[in-house]
Amino acid sequence: MVSAADIEAGVAIAEAIVSAIVRVAPAIQQGVVSSLPYVQAIAGLIQGTNATQEQIDATLAQINAATDEFLKPLPTDDGSTTT
Repeated sequence: MVSAADIEAGVAIAEAIVSAIVRVAPAIQQGVVSSLPYVQAIAGLIQGTNATQEQIDATLAQINAATDEFLKPLPTDDGSTTT
């Protein structure tokens, strides 16, 4: 039988999960929005637009540059920002 304490613990876990999702949602949304041009470029290449090797190389360079930027470590927290 499930006790009131079990239910309260389950609700607390659910609240923590929802809270975590809400906190990271803006970052996820920004990642989706910023990836859109690359997805469109790749789709254009795949759809048989007869992309030249130069266009393919340029698209890959853009993707690699964005990936490198994304993977850069964040600056240390100087205390000037709040969440």
